[in-house]
Parts: sequence; structure tokens; C-alpha cells
Amino acid sequence: YEPIISVSNDGKDWIELELPCKPGNVKRRPCFCAPYHYRLDWNIWFIGFKPHQSMLQRRESWMYVLIHKILVGDANANGERPWLALMDPSSADLLQNGTMRYAKVDMYRYRMADPLWIIGRKWLGGEEVTWWTRKFEESLIRPVLM
Repeated sequence: YEPIISVSNDGKDWIELELPCKPGNVKRRPCFCAPYHYRLDWNIWFIGFKPHQSMLQRRESWMYVLIHKILVGDANANGERPWLALMDPSSADLLQNGTMRYAKVDMYRYRMADPLWIIGRKWLGGEEVTWWTRKFEESLIRPVLM
């Protein structure tokens, strides 16, 4: 199970934010990050344990702080937003260029689309590959307007 953070300016058209090494876009290949883990990716992993709401309310309550930072464009005294370095570059660029009015977090169940040797053969052959399938599980944080 993976929490997916989405942002919007109108509450209708949502853009999913990508993290460096977490499943998100089903066509994005899994990353290799050993021996270290990306900090946000590693922390968000725990929300995947059921019951998701319980994990969010207890150990993973930092997610509310992250959503607040995303919505207000939280910057330090120098006008920098160092927390953007925790995001995938495409998502960091999106948020660097302006703030969004809405944010939400939905839980999805991800599975590999095919056995890895089949996907790998296609990928090495230059084919466009779908790495994951996903199914909506629940709304973890309903749309928030700032």
C-alpha cells in the first residue's frame, strides 16, 4: 500500500506528486537506492501498514506538517524551501514554481504488473513498460483547502 499525495489549484484536476523511490506513476521504473534510503520515502512507507488511519494519527502525524508546507510554500528566513529536496525533481519543480490551493492523500495498493523478468525484457528491448498496477484503497487525508 502506498500513500499518494496529490495537489490541485481548483479541487477538480489533481496532480500526483512523485517521491524519488516510491511507486507513483505506474510507468515509472522502480529505483535502486541501496544501501541508503531516501528519508521521506522511508518514513512514508510506514503509513502502508494497516490500519492506515491509525498509523497516520500516531507515528506518521508528520504527514500533516508536510501537507501544510506544500500548501503554504513554507520557506525559511532565506526564502529557501529545503524540504523540496525530499521530493522527486519533477514534483519539486512544480512546487517551487508556485503553491497549490488543495492537497489530499489517497492510499493505493500497488503490485508489479508482470513478473520482473517479463517487464525487464520489454524494458531492455526499448518498449514502453507498465511496471505497476494499482487499485484505490481509501482516502487517507481528504482534500484540504488552504
